[in-house]
Parts: sequence; structure tokens; C-alpha cells
Amino acid sequence: MTVALPPLAYSALERIPLSRPGDRLGLIESHASGKRVFDLGALDETAFEAKQSNGRWLHDRLCRVALEVVGIDNSTKVPAEGLVTAKNGRIVRADIFSLGSAVSAYGKPDLVVVGELIEHLPDTLGFLQSLKRCTDLTGAELVFSTPNACSWHNLLIGLTGRESMHQDHLQIYSYKTLRTLFNRAGIDLLTLHPYHVRFDEMIEQTHGVTRLSVKAFQAMVNGLEKLSPILSGGWVGVARL
Repeated sequence: MTVALPPLAYSALERIPLSRPGDRLGLIESHASGKRVFDLGALDETAFEAKQSNGRWLHDRLCRVALEVVGIDNSTKVPAEGLVTAKNGRIVRADIFSLGSAVSAYGKPDLVVVGELIEHLPDTLGFLQSLKRCTDLTGAELVFSTPNACSWHNLLIGLTGRESMHQDHLQIYSYKTLRTLFNRAGIDLLTLHPYHVRFDEMIEQTHGVTRLSVKAFQAMVNGLEKLSPILSGGWVGVARL
């Protein structure tokens, strides 16, 4: 069960009630059943091949349950004519900061999905404000996911003088900074649900003792996340545009 957002005092010692963490893809997928979906940043080119083969590609998961999925990505790997990804899915090359043209071409979505994208953007507040200004999206549901700035796995590997962060990440958000970000964008943030960290790519790229060690570390961290959800791997948020 997802806990509704309480008012914040922004004091250092206020308690934040949270649900137990869930699976990121499952949490997002649960909102897409039978809906028309815009999937922003759909190609996920940093791990495209691997995620296609292991069932962890968000776009594919959305196509399995949604009525229609239009992926929107500005990657040059998306050809001008777009990519057909399923009977009910495609990816087109377009600007996520200007979605009015996509609405004109493909119709208004019921749901806008922004999976693991906002941490890559140089201006996340500007992006959210552009969604809010797009009157063609008014009333649509927004579901996003992003890594957690305060997570068990970064704390634990930090004790060894290391940091887990992709080179394309420009910022990383906590529970309170996400609340602030959406408030300043004028978007109603309805829920924030923690998700479990996963090390799928590392597990697939290693063998033997190393692979077993990574799996054991993931299991340990997932257990700690249940004890303290605010230190989970990331957040799945639901908002109304």
C-alpha cells in the first residue's frame, strides 16, 4: 500500500511515513494497464541491448499492459521514421520539452511515464514546468522514477571510499528535494513510493565468486531497505498534470 504524502515542516527531525519498497518496474507498470502512454526517454540507450534480453526494459514492460505506448526520445539512434517496438508500441524522435506536437500527432495520453530520466537533465525544474505549461497534457497522470540521494548502497560502498553513480547523472534527489521540486513546478505530487535497488547489469557482467558477491550484497541491501525505506534505492512518484 502506498502512503499518501503528509505535509512537511522541513525540520531535521520530522518523521516521514513510508511504505515498504517495491520493484521499480512493477510499480510503474501497475499504473499503465489499458492506458494510452507517453514514455519519455524510452530508448534507454545506456543499457538497451541488455535490458531487452532480461525483461528489465521499461518500454517493453509498458507495451505488455498498456493500450498504446508512444516512446519519445531525442537520441540519434532513433531513426527519422521512428522504431516499431510492439504491435501497440513505437519510439519516435522528438523533444520531451515540447510535447504539444506529439499530442497533435498521436493523441492525448492518459499517462506520462518518466523513468530514470530527471537525474540526467540539466534543468529538471524547467522540464517539469514545461509539462505543466503544456495544456494538451492537463489532467493526465504522471509517473516517474529516479534514484535516491540517500541510499543504503551508496552509504555502504562510501565507507570503502567509492561512489555508485553513472557518468550521465547530473543530479540526484532525496524525498524532501523531490517534494520541493514538484511544489515549485506547480505540479500536484500525490505519492512517493520507495523502490529496491537492483544490480542487474553488474550481475550479468560478472561471473563466479564476484557474481555471487554482488547478489549477496544486493540481498543484504534489500533487507536493510525494508527496515529503513527512506534509504531505499530510489523513488517512484505519481503526480497529476
